[in-house]
Amino acid sequence: MKGLIYSIIVAVPVIIIGSTIYLTRSWSPVSVGTIVTWFIAWVVSMALVTILYVKLMPRNQSSDDSENEATQNKEDGKRE
Repeated sequence: MKGLIYSIIVAVPVIIIGSTIYLTRSWSPVSVGTIVTWFIAWVVSMALVTILYVKLMPRNQSSDDSENEATQNKEDGKRE
């Protein structure tokens, strides 16, 4: 499952940035319009990567595990 998540996270910016560069291939690479367009594509793709990472990655379960362990220890103490 993590492999699929990582693939999606990598594919999104590759598609966005790659298609932007392909569509602007005839533009002058040093013009302001090209640089601004590439910058916007980069910002959008990084924002989407951040959102995908937060939504798709499993949460850290350590706080829940420690609470469950503390509850288990209390129950074990009562049984003795």
